[in-house]
Amino acid sequence: MLSQTYPHWEQIIIDDGSADDTGEIVRSYHDRRIRYERQPNQGPFQLAATYNRALRLAKGDLIAILEGDDFWPASKLSVQVAEFADPDVVLAYGEAIDVNAAGVEQKLPSHTTRLRKQLPSEVLHNNPVGSATRYMLLAEGRSLVSPSTVTLRRSALDRMGGFQSVPGLPLTDYPTFIELSLKGTFRYSSATLGYRRRHENSITVHHGRAIYEKVSEFTLQFLANHREEIPLSEFELRTLKENWQGAEDKLHFSEGRAMLLQGLWGDARRHFRSACTSTNPTVRIAAGIGFLLSWLHLDMERLMSSVGRSSLRAHMGGVDARP
Repeated sequence: MLSQTYPHWEQIIIDDGSADDTGEIVRSYHDRRIRYERQPNQGPFQLAATYNRALRLAKGDLIAILEGDDFWPASKLSVQVAEFADPDVVLAYGEAIDVNAAGVEQKLPSHTTRLRKQLPSEVLHNNPVGSATRYMLLAEGRSLVSPSTVTLRRSALDRMGGFQSVPGLPLTDYPTFIELSLKGTFRYSSATLGYRRRHENSITVHHGRAIYEKVSEFTLQFLANHREEIPLSEFELRTLKENWQGAEDKLHFSEGRAMLLQGLWGDARRHFRSACTSTNPTVRIAAGIGFLLSWLHLDMERLMSSVGRSSLRAHMGGVDARP
């Protein structure tokens, strides 16, 4: 935060019962813009409550999210604050770059970055309001907005009761952003506005199955709650369900990859075997390689790094390469 070129910010740090020296580190920075709050550990399944505590403490009209593993470029706030001169904008976001545990950028653009390049402006900017909603209901669409790049309009959040919670879901971004897609327009920037750290202990990797199952359940419930605003034919609804079923193949591959890191060779083979039935040839090939590596008792992180992907290995020699 101290490197931000936009100076008029406040940082509210919610320490969720950490067992390290987070408090001492924060207190070593003598800056009135930084506020430190500690609470008993709530965990990722209570993330919305933790975010809403910070929201109640915040004084500003705009709210940006920065989770512990992620970081921003110095220009992030300067770029996005100007976007809210348009009163219809409720959310601004940009591109995120995946980094490994040491903060080193992966060489290839992420799958979601490549998908966004194919989307029409109406979807990217949610203009007219609701244009992004249908896409966000798809398995690929849930990643339209990268949380590490987001800034939100406070008044829009307040009108919908703050950050949204789904029982059993260890994240709040998707249900919150899709609700906002019916409240106002978005502002998308192709600039890199966030860095997402991926490793085997991150929430998205560690709780991948719970996220997949609960988000898919939430999607159908969201449709039921907003059937008048988002009318779908039987064919469209069936296609949406099939889309989510197809996404499970990629989940199996990710789970197999994580199992290799843990040395759970049999579990890894089970997931890779399921991923091998994917209609996506890239997923099938990668799953086949993972299946072979499980018999050799090897993980695939060096291979993933060699093709431009971030390693999921959590320990990278104690190096932190964040800017």
